[in-house]
Amino acid sequence: MISAIAPEVGVIIANHNNRDFVADAMVSVARQTVRNVRVMVVDDGSTDDSDKVIRDALSRLDDRRFDYLKLDRNIGQAGALRRGLQVLKTPFVCFLDSDDFWYENFVARQLAVHLNADYPVALTYCDSHIVDAGARLLAGTAWWFAAAPTNGSPRVIDPALVPEIDPESGCLTYCSTKAPTLYPHWSTEWSSNSMAAMMFRREFVDLVLVPPDDALRLYVDFYLSTFASLFTGAIAIPESLYAYRMHGKNKHSNGAVLGGSYNSSRKRWEPIRDAVLRLILQVLQRDSEELRIAFGDFRCDQALFQLRTALKGSLSMSKGRSRLQELLFGGRDVNNC
Repeated sequence: MISAIAPEVGVIIANHNNRDFVADAMVSVARQTVRNVRVMVVDDGSTDDSDKVIRDALSRLDDRRFDYLKLDRNIGQAGALRRGLQVLKTPFVCFLDSDDFWYENFVARQLAVHLNADYPVALTYCDSHIVDAGARLLAGTAWWFAAAPTNGSPRVIDPALVPEIDPESGCLTYCSTKAPTLYPHWSTEWSSNSMAAMMFRREFVDLVLVPPDDALRLYVDFYLSTFASLFTGAIAIPESLYAYRMHGKNKHSNGAVLGGSYNSSRKRWEPIRDAVLRLILQVLQRDSEELRIAFGDFRCDQALFQLRTALKGSLSMSKGRSRLQELLFGGRDVNNC
């Protein structure tokens, strides 16, 4: 048997006006079974009393692995994460949204899958539970997790994915037996999960997280996961290792958990998706030399082709929708009909 020492993992908790939840996020990191972590809490110019809540939590935890940086003004998600990365010097990094929280084995499971002896990737990501503001469970999975095309045929749900409920405590226990899945190539049908689901190789993040702060104030998770899938592939972990909290004031997920392929947000996803894809395309074209050195000509050319094809198809569909809207609604905005 060959033994080795596991690398250190960096964690950034970026917070903006989440005073009600940020302490729970911090505690969930402190309780990780893997102890070799460094944590940077970044308050991104909050206007509530998050600063006091964070300082009180740090005092209670009394954990030397935690550091804190308070920004004087709000600079957005990418900027806040970059400020944290300037302090952390770890080979693997995770970004925990301050209104979500991890289960105790999150880092251990993610790191173990990253260090598999089959195929290294830039990104691993997991499934999640969906909970409300009080951390009460609303759904046992994010339905879009590792989504793949389906023809809608009936299928059996594995009994291991149905929880046991303790009649006295009301606690639920899941026992997943599925193996991680490697997705070696990106496609428009592929889907990962939210920011708190992911662990990245640090050098990959440093290479691609280069847009200005104002260009990526939100949706850094979609930006980084798409980039990773395009260039290295990604590994999905079919276990809910954290809780995604839908508390009514989420910056994106302001919808309801309706069951089925529901929309977690009332915002239209297509314009957001296309804006991020265009930003990735700009970075690919501008930083072509560095990316070709890192990943080779074939992977870069393939990524450029895939992005251009996806954006061209999206533009074609948009024109079709505009024509259909004109015919059906006389040019009125369908969202207002």
